[in-house]
Amino acid sequence: MLDDPRWRWLDDQPSLVRSVDIAEAVGDIGQLANYLRDLHNSRAAPLDQSVRGGTQTDGNLLLRDAPVIARLREAIMTAVEAYIGLLPPADANHPALPKARRPIRIAGSWSVRLVDEGFHADHVHPQGWISSAFYAAVPNTTAEGQVRREGWLSLGEARDLVPGLAPLQMVQPKPGRLVLFPSTMWHGTRPFPAGERMTVAFDIMRPRQG
Repeated sequence: MLDDPRWRWLDDQPSLVRSVDIAEAVGDIGQLANYLRDLHNSRAAPLDQSVRGGTQTDGNLLLRDAPVIARLREAIMTAVEAYIGLLPPADANHPALPKARRPIRIAGSWSVRLVDEGFHADHVHPQGWISSAFYAAVPNTTAEGQVRREGWLSLGEARDLVPGLAPLQMVQPKPGRLVLFPSTMWHGTRPFPAGERMTVAFDIMRPRQG
């Protein structure tokens, strides 16, 4: 796989990964983080999910009618619309580049709260088209922690399957930052020693092709 050109074709094309700051559109990020904390009632990580050392909310989060969620949803959909407009041309053989790219529908959405040494194992979302990470709260990291990229999102890395495969990209978490990428792209996070990492994630449904 390390020498297979199809890997670059699948994951390393321009505009497949996009990071945008939507903090201004979302509004009070602290208020949103407090709202999300109240939803994390479980003390255990969900079964059969990528979460290690944290909790994940139930239900479709972005369908809630709370004002903080409505603002977040509107900001997210605006960013997704822009992301789709910048994707490379259609390629019938590429899972992220279909010809039909509308309507834009959320297939599922949730929040993950990671704490002390928490992380996401590398995984993909085979049922989605576009996946995401929006940061509502991030841990404080030292300069040394920045070097180790504690709490960062890794893209294009599958450490359990291909240990020698380096990530295509590492993204630093920042409150208000939204990262969009193909659902077929492997992604996970680095552990962090202390603090809290609160995210909202969602998948965009692949539109039906004619």
